[in-house]
Amino acid sequence: MKQVRFKVKVTYDGSDFAGWQVQPDKKTVQLELEKVLSQIFQQDVKIQGCGRTDTGVHATGYVFSFSVRTRMSPVQVMKATNALIDKQIRIKEISYAETDFHPRFEAQKKVYRYLITDFNSPFLTNRAWYVCQKLDVTKMKKAASCIVGTHDFACFQASGRKAKNTVRTIEYIKIKREKFSLDPDIKLLVIEICGTGFLYKMARNIVGTLVDVGKNKRLPEHIKGIVESKDRRLASATAPGYGLYLKEVIY
Repeated sequence: MKQVRFKVKVTYDGSDFAGWQVQPDKKTVQLELEKVLSQIFQQDVKIQGCGRTDTGVHATGYVFSFSVRTRMSPVQVMKATNALIDKQIRIKEISYAETDFHPRFEAQKKVYRYLITDFNSPFLTNRAWYVCQKLDVTKMKKAASCIVGTHDFACFQASGRKAKNTVRTIEYIKIKREKFSLDPDIKLLVIEICGTGFLYKMARNIVGTLVDVGKNKRLPEHIKGIVESKDRRLASATAPGYGLYLKEVIY
Protein backbone atom coordinates (compact mmCIF):
# COMPACT_ATOMS: atom_id res chain seq x y z
CA MET A 1 0.00 0.00 0.00
CA LYS A 2 1.26 3.44 -0.86
CA GLN A 3 1.14 6.39 1.49
CA VAL A 4 -1.39 9.08 0.63
CA ARG A 5 -2.23 12.43 2.15
CA PHE A 6 -5.77 13.61 2.86
CA LYS A 7 -7.14 17.13 3.31
CA VAL A 8 -10.19 17.19 5.57
CA LYS A 9 -12.84 19.80 6.41
CA VAL A 10 -14.51 19.16 9.74
CA THR A 11 -17.26 20.78 11.80
CA TYR A 12 -17.49 20.42 15.56
CA ASP A 13 -19.31 21.59 18.64
CA GLY A 14 -16.56 22.64 21.03
CA SER A 15 -18.73 22.72 24.16
CA ASP A 16 -17.32 19.57 25.74
CA PHE A 17 -13.77 19.88 24.43
CA ALA A 18 -10.69 21.58 25.87
CA GLY A 19 -9.99 23.05 22.44
CA TRP A 20 -8.53 21.54 19.29
CA GLN A 21 -4.96 20.67 20.23
CA VAL A 22 -3.95 17.51 22.12
CA GLN A 23 -3.36 18.21 25.82
CA PRO A 24 -2.44 15.79 28.62
CA ASP A 25 -5.46 14.24 30.36
CA LYS A 26 -7.97 16.40 28.48
CA LYS A 27 -10.59 15.69 25.84
CA THR A 28 -9.71 17.55 22.65
CA VAL A 29 -10.98 17.44 19.09
CA GLN A 30 -7.58 16.47 17.68
CA LEU A 31 -7.21 13.59 20.14
CA GLU A 32 -10.67 12.19 19.35
CA LEU A 33 -9.96 12.28 15.62
CA GLU A 34 -6.53 10.71 15.96
CA LYS A 35 -7.95 7.86 18.06
CA VAL A 36 -10.66 7.07 15.51
CA LEU A 37 -8.39 7.37 12.48
CA SER A 38 -5.78 5.14 14.12
CA GLN A 39 -8.52 2.58 14.73
CA ILE A 40 -9.73 2.74 11.13
CA PHE A 41 -6.30 2.39 9.54
CA GLN A 42 -4.78 0.12 12.22
CA GLN A 43 -1.71 2.38 12.39
CA ASP A 44 -0.65 5.40 14.40
CA VAL A 45 -2.18 8.46 12.75
CA LYS A 46 -1.06 11.99 13.62
CA ILE A 47 -2.89 14.94 12.11
CA GLN A 48 -1.87 18.52 11.40
CA GLY A 49 -4.44 21.25 11.95
CA CYS A 50 -4.87 24.73 10.49
CA GLY A 51 -4.43 26.25 13.96
CA ARG A 52 -5.77 26.13 17.49
CA THR A 53 -9.24 26.73 18.83
CA ASP A 54 -9.72 27.32 22.56
CA THR A 55 -11.93 25.56 25.07
CA GLY A 56 -15.58 25.83 24.06
CA VAL A 57 -14.86 27.35 20.63
CA HIS A 58 -16.67 25.76 17.68
CA ALA A 59 -15.89 25.29 14.00
CA THR A 60 -17.94 24.89 10.85
CA GLY A 61 -14.96 24.78 8.48
CA TYR A 62 -11.81 23.65 10.31
CA VAL A 63 -9.18 22.04 8.05
CA PHE A 64 -6.67 19.34 8.94
CA SER A 65 -4.55 16.84 7.05
CA PHE A 66 -2.82 13.53 7.64
CA SER A 67 -0.78 10.93 5.78
CA VAL A 68 -1.48 7.22 5.96
CA ARG A 69 -0.90 3.96 4.11
CA THR A 70 -4.25 2.91 2.67
CA ARG A 71 -6.28 1.91 -0.38
CA MET A 72 -9.41 3.57 1.01
CA SER A 73 -10.95 6.39 -1.02
CA PRO A 74 -11.79 9.78 0.52
CA VAL A 75 -15.50 8.88 0.56
CA GLN A 76 -14.79 5.62 2.37
CA VAL A 77 -12.63 7.41 4.94
CA MET A 78 -15.35 10.00 5.58
CA LYS A 79 -18.06 7.37 6.05
CA ALA A 80 -15.92 5.27 8.38
CA THR A 81 -14.85 8.26 10.46
CA ASN A 82 -18.34 9.68 10.85
CA ALA A 83 -19.64 6.27 11.88
CA LEU A 84 -17.18 6.03 14.79
CA ILE A 85 -16.39 9.57 15.90
CA ASP A 86 -17.98 11.49 18.78
CA LYS A 87 -21.35 12.91 17.64
CA GLN A 88 -20.12 16.44 18.31
CA ILE A 89 -17.62 16.05 15.45
CA ARG A 90 -18.49 15.49 11.80
CA ILE A 91 -16.37 15.29 8.68
CA LYS A 92 -17.83 17.46 5.89
CA GLU A 93 -15.32 16.92 3.07
CA ILE A 94 -12.24 14.82 2.35
CA SER A 95 -9.97 15.02 -0.68
CA TYR A 96 -6.51 13.89 -1.68
CA ALA A 97 -3.74 16.45 -1.05
CA GLU A 98 -0.17 16.97 -2.17
CA THR A 99 2.34 15.10 -0.03
CA ASP A 100 3.77 18.37 1.35
CA PHE A 101 0.42 20.10 2.01
CA HIS A 102 0.22 21.70 5.46
CA PRO A 103 -3.13 23.24 6.49
CA ARG A 104 -1.60 25.82 8.78
CA PHE A 105 1.38 27.08 6.78
CA GLU A 106 -0.50 27.24 3.47
CA ALA A 107 -3.60 29.01 4.80
CA GLN A 108 -4.02 32.46 3.24
CA LYS A 109 -6.96 33.72 5.31
CA LYS A 110 -9.26 32.65 8.12
CA VAL A 111 -12.82 33.75 8.72
CA TYR A 112 -14.32 33.74 12.22
CA ARG A 113 -17.95 34.35 13.15
CA TYR A 114 -19.08 35.44 16.60
CA LEU A 115 -22.71 35.15 17.69
CA ILE A 116 -24.38 37.46 20.21
CA THR A 117 -27.99 37.22 21.38
CA ASP A 118 -30.17 39.58 23.42
CA PHE A 119 -32.50 36.73 24.46
CA ASN A 120 -31.24 33.98 26.73
CA SER A 121 -32.69 31.12 24.69
CA PRO A 122 -32.06 27.56 25.93
CA PHE A 123 -31.31 26.64 22.32
CA LEU A 124 -28.37 29.05 22.28
CA THR A 125 -26.73 27.90 25.52
CA ASN A 126 -23.00 27.52 24.79
CA ARG A 127 -23.72 28.69 21.23
CA ALA A 128 -23.99 32.48 21.52
CA TRP A 129 -23.02 35.19 24.02
CA TYR A 130 -26.08 36.53 25.83
CA VAL A 131 -25.80 40.31 26.17
CA CYS A 132 -28.96 41.72 27.75
CA GLN A 133 -28.20 45.34 26.88
CA LYS A 134 -29.19 46.65 23.46
CA LEU A 135 -26.05 47.28 21.42
CA ASP A 136 -25.48 50.29 19.17
CA VAL A 137 -24.49 48.56 15.94
CA THR A 138 -23.75 51.82 14.12
CA LYS A 139 -21.08 52.72 16.67
CA MET A 140 -19.69 49.17 16.59
CA LYS A 141 -19.28 49.38 12.81
CA LYS A 142 -17.49 52.72 13.14
CA ALA A 143 -15.13 51.23 15.73
CA ALA A 144 -14.53 48.16 13.55
CA SER A 145 -13.34 50.40 10.70
CA CYS A 146 -10.41 51.46 12.91
CA ILE A 147 -9.35 47.81 13.26
CA VAL A 148 -9.49 46.82 9.59
CA GLY A 149 -6.12 46.95 7.84
CA THR A 150 -2.55 45.99 8.63
CA HIS A 151 -1.57 46.95 12.19
CA ASP A 152 0.44 45.84 15.17
CA PHE A 153 -2.33 44.13 17.14
CA ALA A 154 -0.44 43.61 20.40
CA CYS A 155 -3.37 45.26 22.20
CA PHE A 156 -5.57 42.31 21.22
CA GLN A 157 -3.05 39.62 22.09
CA ALA A 158 -3.91 37.46 25.13
CA SER A 159 -2.34 38.66 28.37
CA GLY A 160 0.90 36.88 29.09
CA ARG A 161 1.48 35.93 25.46
CA LYS A 162 4.43 37.42 23.60
CA ALA A 163 4.37 36.59 19.90
CA LYS A 164 7.58 37.52 18.08
CA ASN A 165 5.59 39.39 15.46
CA THR A 166 2.24 40.92 16.37
CA VAL A 167 1.54 42.55 13.00
CA ARG A 168 -1.52 41.09 11.27
CA THR A 169 -3.92 42.11 8.51
CA ILE A 170 -7.67 42.21 9.08
CA GLU A 171 -9.36 42.30 5.68
CA TYR A 172 -12.86 43.02 6.88
CA ILE A 173 -15.19 43.04 9.88
CA LYS A 174 -18.88 42.65 9.10
CA ILE A 175 -21.50 43.29 11.76
CA LYS A 176 -25.09 42.39 10.97
CA ARG A 177 -28.30 41.08 12.49
CA GLU A 178 -29.61 37.68 11.43
CA LYS A 179 -32.69 35.68 12.42
CA PHE A 180 -32.14 32.52 14.42
CA SER A 181 -33.70 30.00 12.02
CA LEU A 182 -34.93 27.69 14.79
CA ASP A 183 -36.77 30.57 16.48
CA PRO A 184 -37.28 33.55 14.12
CA ASP A 185 -38.40 35.72 17.05
CA ILE A 186 -34.76 35.83 18.11
CA LYS A 187 -32.32 38.03 16.26
CA LEU A 188 -28.63 37.28 16.47
CA LEU A 189 -25.91 39.89 16.12
CA VAL A 190 -23.17 38.36 13.99
CA ILE A 191 -19.62 39.70 13.91
CA GLU A 192 -17.59 38.20 11.07
CA ILE A 193 -13.83 38.81 10.99
CA CYS A 194 -11.57 37.88 8.09
CA GLY A 195 -7.81 38.11 8.47
CA THR A 196 -4.55 36.72 7.16
CA GLY A 197 -3.68 35.58 10.67
CA PHE A 198 -4.75 35.95 14.28
CA LEU A 199 -2.89 36.24 17.56
CA TYR A 200 -3.94 34.05 20.48
CA LYS A 201 -7.49 35.10 21.51
CA MET A 202 -7.30 38.07 19.14
CA ALA A 203 -10.74 37.54 17.60
CA ARG A 204 -12.40 37.28 21.01
CA ASN A 205 -10.57 40.36 22.30
CA ILE A 206 -11.73 42.35 19.28
CA VAL A 207 -15.32 41.23 19.90
CA GLY A 208 -15.12 42.13 23.60
CA THR A 209 -13.94 45.62 22.71
CA LEU A 210 -16.59 46.12 20.02
CA VAL A 211 -19.31 45.04 22.44
CA ASP A 212 -18.14 47.64 24.95
CA VAL A 213 -18.46 50.24 22.21
CA GLY A 214 -21.98 48.97 21.52
CA LYS A 215 -22.77 49.35 25.24
CA ASN A 216 -21.49 52.96 25.12
CA LYS A 217 -18.68 52.08 27.53
CA ARG A 218 -16.17 53.18 24.91
CA LEU A 219 -16.25 55.71 22.10
CA PRO A 220 -15.64 54.45 18.54
CA GLU A 221 -12.94 57.07 17.97
CA HIS A 222 -10.94 55.70 20.91
CA ILE A 223 -10.32 52.35 19.17
CA LYS A 224 -7.63 53.76 16.89
CA GLY A 225 -5.68 54.91 19.94
CA ILE A 226 -6.06 51.51 21.62
CA VAL A 227 -4.61 49.77 18.55
CA GLU A 228 -1.74 52.27 18.31
CA SER A 229 -0.95 51.86 22.02
CA LYS A 230 -0.13 48.13 21.61
CA ASP A 231 -1.23 47.80 25.25
CA ARG A 232 -3.51 44.86 26.08
CA ARG A 233 -4.64 46.61 29.26
CA LEU A 234 -6.41 49.30 27.25
CA ALA A 235 -8.64 46.89 25.32
CA SER A 236 -11.70 45.21 26.80
CA ALA A 237 -12.17 41.84 28.44
CA THR A 238 -12.10 38.72 26.29
CA ALA A 239 -15.47 37.63 24.90
CA PRO A 240 -16.55 34.10 25.93
CA GLY A 241 -15.21 31.26 23.82
CA TYR A 242 -18.57 29.58 23.24
CA GLY A 243 -19.79 32.34 20.91
CA LEU A 244 -16.88 31.93 18.48
CA TYR A 245 -16.88 29.79 15.32
CA LEU A 246 -14.06 29.16 12.86
CA LYS A 247 -16.15 29.51 9.72
CA GLU A 248 -13.66 29.08 6.88
CA VAL A 249 -10.00 28.64 6.00
CA ILE A 250 -9.03 30.02 2.60
CA TYR A 251 -6.10 28.57 0.63
